[in-house]
Amino acid sequence: MYMYIYVYFLDTAVGFTTKLSGSYSGISSIIRGYDILYNGGNAYNGTVFTCPSPGLYLFHVTLFTDTQTGGIYIYENTKRLFLAYGGTGDQHFNGASVSAALLLHIGDQVYLRPFGQTHIYDESVFMGVKVH
Repeated sequence: MYMYIYVYFLDTAVGFTTKLSGSYSGISSIIRGYDILYNGGNAYNGTVFTCPSPGLYLFHVTLFTDTQTGGIYIYENTKRLFLAYGGTGDQHFNGASVSAALLLHIGDQVYLRPFGQTHIYDESVFMGVKVH
């Protein structure tokens, strides 16, 4: 009985973790994940998370960059929400993180766009998980 419940939970979990990398120049680009480590529910397609069931979701992005004024925005549908800003005006390695708890409905989309010219190192991560 306990094994069945455990397996059931794993099969119905919704969430993803992906590594990020690349150079982006402009807010019109959507940042692409290049190495999806986990994709429970198959709701993340490598660029966009599409909500498969309504509920509370937690998203987090960690940026590692050497760009002087770089950053990553979290978007919900067409609305720009939060910025992880890694630019300090210094071209050495900089880091930033931002998280967002969002109440989503079926079909809502969450994705990332760059803030200006941004070089993203592959230690950067984007993740999301359904909390409730």
